[in-house]
Amino acid sequence: MTALPFKGHFVEVLKPLECLDLEVVGPISPPSKSGHHYFLTIVDQYTSFKITRFLKNKADIYKEFVSQKILMENIQDRQIKRILTDGGGEFFNHQFKTLAAKSGFIHSVSPPYTPEHNSFTESANQTILDKARCLLLMSSLPSCYWAEAVNTATHLVNIIPTPSRNNQ
Repeated sequence: MTALPFKGHFVEVLKPLECLDLEVVGPISPPSKSGHHYFLTIVDQYTSFKITRFLKNKADIYKEFVSQKILMENIQDRQIKRILTDGGGEFFNHQFKTLAAKSGFIHSVSPPYTPEHNSFTESANQTILDKARCLLLMSSLPSCYWAEAVNTATHLVNIIPTPSRNNQ
């Protein structure tokens, strides 16, 4: 059985880094070959570009996000305007509040039990995990290579052409 279509309201995003969706996946067992149990997915709502970063524990999320934030802002030569996360403690904490206040971005938190509010990362994670499972299955590699498969799947998703905005 599937859920009814979501009729919520989303703010229109007009430029890169106007809104990033973040979500953590895990714990994943067995751990990766390098000891990771989680991965963080960052999706730019405008470009649909996806980033996956691997984490040994949830406490690493803040440090990894700050590192990616600096990199993305330098590459795009613009500041992040808003991030959207679920209400998990790994995102909804003093560190993220302080970073948002210092950096000047809005930290929006989706309501509990409403994955449709974070649909960009939910959909991205589903696609990435499906591709990663296929890669592992077809290569006959052990499941401890899941991080390599997720990394490859993310790259594949990013290079597959998608409909552009305004036919650009």
